[in-house]
Amino acid sequence: MKQGDLSPIVGGLKHAFQDLHQRWEEAGQIWNDDVSNRFFETHIEPLEGPTQTALKAMDRLALVLMKAYDACSPESE
Repeated sequence: MKQGDLSPIVGGLKHAFQDLHQRWEEAGQIWNDDVSNRFFETHIEPLEGPTQTALKAMDRLALVLMKAYDACSPESE
C-alpha cells in the first residue's frame, strides 16, 4: 500500500455499510413490525448521511495525501 492511499480504509467502510444493509434486509424477512421500523429509523437510517459524508471526505483526503507524498518524495526532485 502506497503512503497516503486510503483505499483499503474506504473500501472497508463501504463494505461494512453494504454488509449492514444486506443483513438488515435479511433480518427484515423475519422481523418486520413497528419495533423493527423504529429500530431502523433510530439506528440504521441515521448512519446513511454521515457514512456517505465520511466516504467522500476520505476520497478527497486520499487525493491530497497522495499528492503531498508524491511532492515530498525523493523521486519528485
